[in-house]
Amino acid sequence: MRTQIDTKKKRSRQILLGGLSLITGFPFLAAGVSAALLNGKLSRGLPIAAVIIFLSWYLAGFQGAAITTVCAAVAAISARSGFSLLKTLYLSSGLALLTGGLLSMGFPGFMNIGAEELAPLREVYLSAGLETETIDAVFELITYYSPGIGAAHIVLGSIVSLLFFRALSDKKNSVTIHGTAKFRMHWGVAWIPIICLITLLLDRTTTISDSVLRISRNILVFSSLPYGIEGLQVVVKWVKGSPGMLFMLIVSAIFAPPVILGGLILLGILDTWFDYRKKIDIRIERMKNEGSSDQNS
Repeated sequence: MRTQIDTKKKRSRQILLGGLSLITGFPFLAAGVSAALLNGKLSRGLPIAAVIIFLSWYLAGFQGAAITTVCAAVAAISARSGFSLLKTLYLSSGLALLTGGLLSMGFPGFMNIGAEELAPLREVYLSAGLETETIDAVFELITYYSPGIGAAHIVLGSIVSLLFFRALSDKKNSVTIHGTAKFRMHWGVAWIPIICLITLLLDRTTTISDSVLRISRNILVFSSLPYGIEGLQVVVKWVKGSPGMLFMLIVSAIFAPPVILGGLILLGILDTWFDYRKKIDIRIERMKNEGSSDQNS
């Protein structure tokens, strides 16, 4: 009975992470499946993985196929090398971002979306009743922030594809990625978004070049992802320590998404200095000790 429950949980996890991988983009779904194939017998998995990568190239272009190859290779090699989940996440997302950044100089894709790539969406927006001026303004914003949005997209997709690969792998098998990922940004990195914010504020009183402003704004867009993830981990830790707050968290997430997102990012930045998760662990440990002492008395 317990084996059936575990099997259903594993299958549900696979379907959920597979769906999330597809939502982030076919290259990331293909990366998770390809990594699982490469994790088995190479003589059988490599040809099928090559077909999947070719399909990724057909659907998402050269940049998409390259990111699929990098994510799949890093996941498979890390599993065979016994790397931890956190180390593999750093390697996968970092190399995928480097690949996307380098290829964005010569290929359209995640980090350099232009008017040509957005043109097919114009008719969709027009049929939805949007005015031409509104569509042009939206397209201009997407093009302007495409480096930051694309970078965040690549990192998020590589993370989801790696988690999907791990869900496809048998945890009883020694060739898989073990461990948990307690992600925490270094406190010094927090100065990067702070400097970008200062740059935008200085633009109101002095003249700053458009290229510097665009770089600063795109860095802020990208940095919202890692700090949002760190803030989310703090909230999850807090909810586990205070189960009664789970309902309030769900309601807040439904009715105030922009506020919640901004709060998570701010919480993630502050956590780099104050380490809230450690404080929560100390509080939980203190409560356990107080409870055990009460029972002994």
